[in-house]
Amino acid sequence: MKHRYKRICAALAAALLLTAVSGTGAAGEAGAAPQNDTAADTVSSVGSVSKMFVTAAAMQLADQGKLSLDAPVTEYLPEFRTADPRYREITVRMLMNHRSGLMGSCYSDDILLDDSSTAAHDGLLRQLSGERLKADPGAYSSYCNDGFALLELVVEAVSGEAFTDYIAAHIAKPLGLTQTGTPQDLFRDPRQAPVYRNKAEFFPDYCMTIGAGGVLSTAEELSTFGSAFFTGNPVLLSEQAKNAMRTHAEADPYEDGFGLGWDSVGDPDYDAAGVQVISKGGDLVFQHAELLVAPDEEISIAVTSAGGSSSANTQLARALMDIALEEKGISVTHAAPEKLPVQETVPDEYLPYADTYATGSGLWAMTFPEQKYLRLDPLHDPTEEAMQFLYAGDGGFVQVYGNAETGTAAQPADAQTILRFAERGGSVYLTEEQITGDGLRGYQHTRAVYMAQKADAHAVSADAQAAWEARAGRRYYLCGDSASSALYADQSPAMQITVPQEGYVNNLQIGDSTHAQACLHIPSSASRDQSDMEIYTENGREYLAMKDAGTVYLSETDIPDLPRDLSTAELTTGAALWYNIGSDSGSTVQLEIPARAAVYVYDQRDRLTYSSYMKAYGNTVPLPENGKIVFIGETGSAVGLNIS
Repeated sequence: MKHRYKRICAALAAALLLTAVSGTGAAGEAGAAPQNDTAADTVSSVGSVSKMFVTAAAMQLADQGKLSLDAPVTEYLPEFRTADPRYREITVRMLMNHRSGLMGSCYSDDILLDDSSTAAHDGLLRQLSGERLKADPGAYSSYCNDGFALLELVVEAVSGEAFTDYIAAHIAKPLGLTQTGTPQDLFRDPRQAPVYRNKAEFFPDYCMTIGAGGVLSTAEELSTFGSAFFTGNPVLLSEQAKNAMRTHAEADPYEDGFGLGWDSVGDPDYDAAGVQVISKGGDLVFQHAELLVAPDEEISIAVTSAGGSSSANTQLARALMDIALEEKGISVTHAAPEKLPVQETVPDEYLPYADTYATGSGLWAMTFPEQKYLRLDPLHDPTEEAMQFLYAGDGGFVQVYGNAETGTAAQPADAQTILRFAERGGSVYLTEEQITGDGLRGYQHTRAVYMAQKADAHAVSADAQAAWEARAGRRYYLCGDSASSALYADQSPAMQITVPQEGYVNNLQIGDSTHAQACLHIPSSASRDQSDMEIYTENGREYLAMKDAGTVYLSETDIPDLPRDLSTAELTTGAALWYNIGSDSGSTVQLEIPARAAVYVYDQRDRLTYSSYMKAYGNTVPLPENGKIVFIGETGSAVGLNIS
């Protein structure tokens, strides 16, 4: 039987690997198209799929009677605390099913480019000690990286082993994995997959909180790891442990479908075919992964990629899962959305729901114009288009495109989004259910989940409101992270202040003129990664701190223009040196960058155009008109530059 596991996993993983990393290849000049020379032993960071490794480790210790899942975390980490006394109620199980109530994720110096450090691991308890909780422990599930970083510390405390050593001895060795490890033992492995963005090759990214996202593996070995969760496979875990991991215990149908570690322990389409499919995705900045397992059918599929996203990997994994199931005589249907009959008038019973709603992205004004349709206007971003929904009966509103006001809106043929209202604990929520085309095997049907909450009216003093309104539209630039922090290369390095309505900044509630507090209590991952905000002044400069994320930003009002005669940029640890490039076009800069320092250049829209972590770029860099440049490094070092 064990040989059969290996045969199925290896065949699928090898096929996946060749497909998944197509388009990534050898290093070349920046801007050159990558070549496909990827081998089956290519190693990639698997991002949050790492959570399955630390969950498996915890369950092994539970199988051995060394760890109780329902014991408080403080039993194993007596030094663990938060600024909120409710931390004493957080159990080990709550770390694994995202119900701890922790704020979410400390991102500062967590993902590093071509660098390895234990600082994020070593400083986790100190960071958490200053945080409050966003919810009562156990109240609801909301995706939480810090919970798994904390679980890593629990495993280390109970086992007496460093987590990297634990993986090697108790997971990799029993499964025969020789290319699975962490940044502590596979750092700069010669088999590391090359990573690209906009055709430029970068040095790879590594996650420093291993339990949350730091494991590296190949697609084939990750698939073999997935086989450890097959029914009847005793190599790593007991049946009791595996069954507990693949069980969704929440009674509320709108909560996320987490198991222990797993993102989902069921899928509507596979459930309809009588097949349980469990899944876990993972994303760093450049590297992504998906692990998809049908434990009763003994199928494990892993997809790793450099570029794209875990959602794209999921599409490929699902397509391969369908093929594997077909070979077993099981047919899975991914039906296209059916056009729903809609009504010309919104029933009176829904009109009282008109109000402001908060999501993870911002605040939305919900209205029912002339009682014809439901309209969501993004108060946090007036450039974003409003969303329109027609009433489709049975409490559902289906999204349409066009002009619902004039009756010329229509449902799209290849997608469907349905909103419903739900009430829980005295609060009003919106739920969302989607069907989207995946481009490979048909359509992805998602379960309905909470996605927005009715925002409470929040009164503040006139002085506090005026202080935040004066900052509206202002951008703040990341400045506290180290030179290798991937946050400088991920999307935009800036945060922008918006004041969508009285009492709110972005989607936080204003406290006073310099403090705002996260206020989402959506019983789902729409509430993930929350952080309180503080504005402070130091040495005459204004800073924005996202306290629970651990990040600090400098106000654009305190960024000087780049002197054209500047020849040396003196560096200070924890204080990135930002400059406005100005309106000169055609300028270039020649750089001399010392060890453990970095330079990043952005255009006027804050899009990255250069990083010293780009491979084979050279030391002469164009300076985009009205862009920005930042120098980062350690005290006592300096970047040399020559602008021409």
